[in-house]
Amino acid sequence: MSFYSFSLPKRFATLVLLTFLTPFRHGFGQENVQIGSLRFMGEYDLPHQFGFNETIVGGLSGIDYDKVNDHYYLICDDRSGINDARFYTARIHVSSKGIDSVQFLSTTKLLQRDGTPYPSSKTTVSLTADPEAMRFDPLTKQLVWASEGERIVSEKKVALANPSLTMVNQDGSFSSSFTMPKNLIMQATEHGPRQNGTLEGITFENNYTSLLAALEEPLYEDGVRADVTETNSWVRFYRFNMRTKRNVAQYAYRLERIAFKSQPSSAFKVNGISD
Repeated sequence: MSFYSFSLPKRFATLVLLTFLTPFRHGFGQENVQIGSLRFMGEYDLPHQFGFNETIVGGLSGIDYDKVNDHYYLICDDRSGINDARFYTARIHVSSKGIDSVQFLSTTKLLQRDGTPYPSSKTTVSLTADPEAMRFDPLTKQLVWASEGERIVSEKKVALANPSLTMVNQDGSFSSSFTMPKNLIMQATEHGPRQNGTLEGITFENNYTSLLAALEEPLYEDGVRADVTETNSWVRFYRFNMRTKRNVAQYAYRLERIAFKSQPSSAFKVNGISD
């Protein structure tokens, strides 16, 4: 089995291929999965400003596989600032040497409850989406995706948008939404989630009856952000029931320190759970 992840350096969107060296005991979404180790097989760079279906392909933040249709769903971390919030489908052709090619098939807009695209972060910050992760449910043939929301608190402006988990159909139309627990509600005071540090990674478990969502950084109540020195900070994993769309459990995970000092020391640095 193979695992794929996307990142976005300054010039390229990069597809990385890893192969599990120990076979799965069960399929995706099942219990008792064991992985012995990972081996890097290569990467595939998309050209800077690569265009497809009148959109710019970049900021590819999450990916999942549809076995029946033999294609991948890739969510774009574009807050409708360049093009409307969207995801792509693509085929990834792999050989023993790594990734041979990537064939993009379609572009699909993520739609709000009323059927309209999400507004741009440049005009309507409090209503825009910040897509981060996407997973395909083969039982319902639907997709669930995570948005980090927004928290801007300054003397000039206060803009709050809650993180969210949303079910959509394969055409991007709204199906249902998950109820967020109280500690994931954005606040103007230093309580709850931090800006750009909320729901980043999601995965199914228990044969698609549960969804686990990872918080990237600590809630204000759970400690300070990671630093090069040890902190007593914790991040959370949230378990949601797929039938009720409600949070049924939360788990704490100790946040490790940042491994190396940034150069210069004022440069951006972070440690947390990504997709």
